[in-house]
Amino acid sequence: MKKFMLATALVLLASPAFAKDYTIKEVSDPAGDKPYYFDPDTLTIQPGDTVSFINAQEDMHDVMFVEVPKGVDEMIMSPMHEKEGDKFSYTFTVPGTYKFHCHPHEKLGMKGTLIVGQASKSGETVMMGHHKMGMMHDNAMKTGEHNASAHQKGTAVANEVLATGKVNIVDISARTVNITHDPIKALGWPKMKMEFQVAKGVDLSNIKAGDVVKFSLKAEGEDNYVVVKIQQAN
Repeated sequence: MKKFMLATALVLLASPAFAKDYTIKEVSDPAGDKPYYFDPDTLTIQPGDTVSFINAQEDMHDVMFVEVPKGVDEMIMSPMHEKEGDKFSYTFTVPGTYKFHCHPHEKLGMKGTLIVGQASKSGETVMMGHHKMGMMHDNAMKTGEHNASAHQKGTAVANEVLATGKVNIVDISARTVNITHDPIKALGWPKMKMEFQVAKGVDLSNIKAGDVVKFSLKAEGEDNYVVVKIQQAN
């Protein structure tokens, strides 16, 4: 009986029901000692916990995970946050050390470290290609030129970009959709889990978590792509 109760307790402790939610704020304080920073910039959580990165004010921030444990098979990055309250959430399941930064403010020290379970040992993490991709995107949006090879040549994409992927979360009220998309050659993007804003007029009522979808992206503003079409893939 005691063994049964112990086994039951261990199962309950390992259950996702005990997972926790954490918040990291994206802070702008240009007049302060630290003009741009994550609060907190160091956090330790457990596998299965979720972290939400929230823009603390009207300013531009994003979150790019530039170093992750080897067991992570996708890039983790947010869309550009421009408004107070803009949020990106991710559930971490692979233990180890994760390092992230805000691409627009990386050089100003806006960086952070997340430990899931326990820190990775030497050689147990890999560097991701976000920084190169981010630089190509910045160059593309500055040139304003249009070319089918897009980010591979440092030029912007004027027309819609077609993509496919699997839906993780749909938030109709916030008009966002979180998708693990397949590689997008036109943008030079590898497989990634990203949250996208959805353009007004795009019907999300038939889209749900778990759906495999076809969708179209279009550049909006200086550093963002929005979903302008989405449908279930047949």
